[in-house]
Amino acid sequence: MASRVLGALAVTATAALATLAMATPASAHTADGWAKCDGKDAVLHVNLTQFAPEKKNTVVITDGETVLVPTEKFGSTWSVHKKDLDGKVAHTFTIDVKAYDTDKSKNRNYDKHFTYTTEVCDKTPPKPEQPQPPKPEQPKPPVETTTEAPSSSVTPPAPGGSTPEPPLAATGASPMWMLLSGLGLVGAGAGTLLFLRRRRSA
Repeated sequence: MASRVLGALAVTATAALATLAMATPASAHTADGWAKCDGKDAVLHVNLTQFAPEKKNTVVITDGETVLVPTEKFGSTWSVHKKDLDGKVAHTFTIDVKAYDTDKSKNRNYDKHFTYTTEVCDKTPPKPEQPQPPKPEQPKPPVETTTEAPSSSVTPPAPGGSTPEPPLAATGASPMWMLLSGLGLVGAGAGTLLFLRRRRSA
């Protein structure tokens, strides 16, 4: 009877230990890493272990607004080592891990979300900017000047600075004929006047 009891206890203990051994890796879901300066560069290391073996877990790593590792699927383990990152600026690395066996309804949340930061690693003062030599001035092309010849139709000014009046246009009639015509009209008028006086006196 005692041997049967001991045997049952042994089987129960073995089963309990086996169940515990199987359950422990599945619920561990460890995530660790670090970020630090390596000389004048920043370095990031992330290590994920004991996740569900199916390759359905995902991880995303960002550096501020910059995506260092886009969404990547992995199985039970995953790691990354980023070096030669810009050491002239401070960094804030964010690691976002989604475990596919997370079931919040059963109070099983294996997701991981954590950050690492670094200060400015390269504190060497920037070199002063060298003044740029002035650019040589380009020679300007010569300006072409054109001199217009005076028009032959323009009458040169008269001595004294005044411009002479333009000559009267020729009408084709001689002034002598106009004078004779005027005298003839005057004579005819005088003759008519004398004739009328004589007629009145008669």
